[in-house]
Amino acid sequence: MRRRLAVGGFVVLVVLVYVAVVLLYAANTRSESGGTSGEPQPDSVTLEMSPVAVNGAGERLSVDVRVYPQDSIVDAVDDIALTRDLTVIISPIDGTQAIELKAGSLALLTKTISIPASGTVENWPFDRYNANLKIVAYSTVDGVKEYAPVYVQWKGSLSGWNFAVAQNDEVTVPVILGDGTKEDVPTIDMGATRSGSTFAFGFLLLGLLVVMPVLVLFVAIRAFTGHRKVEATLTSWMGAMLFAVVPLRGFLPGSPPIGSWIDFLVVLWVIVALITGLTIYVLAWNRWGTPADAFQRPPPPGDEPR
Repeated sequence: MRRRLAVGGFVVLVVLVYVAVVLLYAANTRSESGGTSGEPQPDSVTLEMSPVAVNGAGERLSVDVRVYPQDSIVDAVDDIALTRDLTVIISPIDGTQAIELKAGSLALLTKTISIPASGTVENWPFDRYNANLKIVAYSTVDGVKEYAPVYVQWKGSLSGWNFAVAQNDEVTVPVILGDGTKEDVPTIDMGATRSGSTFAFGFLLLGLLVVMPVLVLFVAIRAFTGHRKVEATLTSWMGAMLFAVVPLRGFLPGSPPIGSWIDFLVVLWVIVALITGLTIYVLAWNRWGTPADAFQRPPPPGDEPR
């Protein structure tokens, strides 16, 4: 009865873990996440940002930026071309920080930018990447710059990641307006964290890694203490367990680099435990295995074949 309850409880646990992983995957892989920079102001330049990739090792966020100019500089007749030059400066980014739209060109422009984002990939899957963007937009009329308010809107998703965008009123950029007055423009905070599905997948895989040395040690200790018969072929099974660690570790989502905390706290000790189990089993084979002379010893008198 007890055994049936244990088996039933194990089956229920497996089903619950499976359902939890599936639900986390469905809820986080392609969910829209992000935010906006406050409320749009009249005649503001809208920047629509969408995630492209997260480079944890390089501490970079790749983002598509789509520029929607303010209505006042778009030709009222065709609603396509610009009536004056428009410049949007995004800092800090890799490469040219200015996005320029010339008068007479199309009113829409999409550009992929690479944003430096501080983070520590070795903390996978708890690594977080943060960036602070300074964004200024202005149109040019007869060589005079007219600054326009900027509204940032985050759209889209990236599998395995959650993003957050918010306006930072504490860190500002001073801008000199056309009438000579100075105005402090808020900056934009951007953050990227791994989704719940990545957490579930990663920790489930790490849990399976831990199970392997437990099984190997159980078999090895039972054989060494004489509770089970020693079978030399089991050493190949233990060796296969050992060589399976590296592929399973490389299968973790997000490919955490070698030297991450999981290597020091989990993977290293899984390898140590597997080798320890293999060593114990070899000692058990040496202790309880059939001696070689048992196969060469002549049969007792009277037992010779007739």
